[in-house]
This record gives sequence, structure tokens and C-alpha cells, in this order.
Amino acid sequence: MSNLLAKAAEKQDLDRIDALLDAGADIEWQHKGTGRTPLLSAVIAGKADSVVRLLDRGANIQHACTALGYTALGWAANAGDTKIGHMLIARGASLDAASPELRRTPLMVAAQGGHLPMVELLLAGGADVARVDFEGRNALALAEECGHAAVVQRLQAAGAQRPPALEEAPALAWPEPAADGDPAAVVRGYMLACHAWETRGYRDAKGGGDLLGSAAFQQERADILAAWCTDRKRVYSTGMAVGNPPVHVPEDLLAATSQPTASKAEVLVRDHPQKSRALRYERLFVLKRVAGQWRIDVLKKRLFRIEAWSSAIL
Repeated sequence: MSNLLAKAAEKQDLDRIDALLDAGADIEWQHKGTGRTPLLSAVIAGKADSVVRLLDRGANIQHACTALGYTALGWAANAGDTKIGHMLIARGASLDAASPELRRTPLMVAAQGGHLPMVELLLAGGADVARVDFEGRNALALAEECGHAAVVQRLQAAGAQRPPALEEAPALAWPEPAADGDPAAVVRGYMLACHAWETRGYRDAKGGGDLLGSAAFQQERADILAAWCTDRKRVYSTGMAVGNPPVHVPEDLLAATSQPTASKAEVLVRDHPQKSRALRYERLFVLKRVAGQWRIDVLKKRLFRIEAWSSAIL
């Protein structure tokens, strides 16, 4: 029943909202995948009357979704919806509530989106122009990078200054790839093999070829796994997936290596700064010693400069 409350909020069916709440629907019900409550659904749908009704009935104005970590005000800022934004601020929404991982405040979100009226509304409320996100960028830096000149001027008038760039530890030198080498050499061999395979597949597909559908091409992928990885049963594999840029490129950086135990090693790889990708990632290769040789067993990934890792597909 509680999921119906979110649908009623999205449709701005106020009578239905009241009826469901009176019947016991949970006003703080959260979508399993996104963590959105009915209030967040109403804000995202731009339904101001639903927002008012839910707040009047006790909805938590500070709840943040789990997908992006935005509060109701963050989602209003994302859409540039000043009507709902003004309402939320008047009800006590935190102006500087930052998303847990990306650490983006509503002002940063509005600035990145080029929503000048929302930026002005947040500044008028006292939003902090100096706060920085996970990459050390404040609202001004985000607006500059996106080419929003009017927002840049407004933020500068409010005293915003571009923060200094975060320092990054120098990369280590890659060893030559070797199946019987140290952990970094094994990772290097796997990366280069994947890069060659994926690049060839992408170029063929772009040219209208049918290489991706061939058994021989897919067998090459299986051979790469067999050559550089353990024989762990893998529920998922990259299969026919090729993209641009490739997942691994020769320019990616060797950030760190470690060997927690005699039979386990970890190799941290970071996207090259010039890689044609909107966000930089780090990948943690976890290797096992099998029959005296290092083999990749598990791969994890995360956005550079955040803490949480997620599983990745080899």
C-alpha cells in the first residue's frame, strides 16, 4: 500500500494521498532501488501541492535518497524548480546538506545545471559558496566547467573563489606484462589484452562489421580470462560488451600495490586524467597465488576520491 502513496504523490492526487495515509500507509516508505520516499517522488515530479500535503502530514524534509544522495532540496535544485525550492527552504530544509558520496550540496547541483534563479534563491538563504565536493570542486568550479557564465558571475559576486586543485600522488611505473610476473605485471597484461580486444570489437561494430557476434571473437575474451584470471565461477562476464573509451587503456595509472598475505595481493589502478570519461574511476584488482603464479580473482571499482567500493565485472 505504501508504494501507492508515491504514485499518488507523483500524480498530485491529494485525496488519494490523504486516504492512503489515513489507512496506514508509511509516509517514509522508500523505494528499494533508489531510496526515494513519497516526498522525493513528488519533488522529482514537480508536484508542489503534493509536496505541501506530505510535509503537512509529517514527511521528513531532510531524507536523502540512496541513489544520488540528494535531499528534497537537492532534487529541486537539480530541476531548477524554485517554486518547490522556496517552499522547502521556508519549511526548514538544510541549505548545505551534502550527498554522502559525491558530497554535492543543493547549490553545487544548481550551479552545475546552470539554474541561475535556483542559485540566487539558495544564496539568498545563506548557502555556503565554499563547500567542496568529492573532487574538491565548489559550486563556482562546477559552473565554470559547464560553461554557465551567468551562474559564475553570480557566484563570484557572492564571494565564491575557485578552490585549489586537490593534489594526487604520483603514479608508479608499470612493469612489463608477464603471466608469470609479479601482481602488477599480471594486471598490466590483463589490461592490455582487454584493451586490444575491446578496441578491435568497437571499431568493427562502428564500421558495420559482425565481429561481435562471432564465436571466435567471444572465445578470445574467454581466453583472456583463462590466461590472467583465476578459474572462479563468474555469474557475469563482459561478454559482448565493448565501448568507447574502453574500460582499460594503456595510459591508466598504477596507483599502488600491496600484498596483505603471502597468497593475496592488491593492485590499485586509476583512470588517466585525460581519459575521455566524465568521471574518473579507480579499480582494485585482488589477486591470488595459484600454483605459484599470481592470477586476478576479484575486481572492484569506485569513483576516484570516494570511499565505498562496488563489485566490477572481469
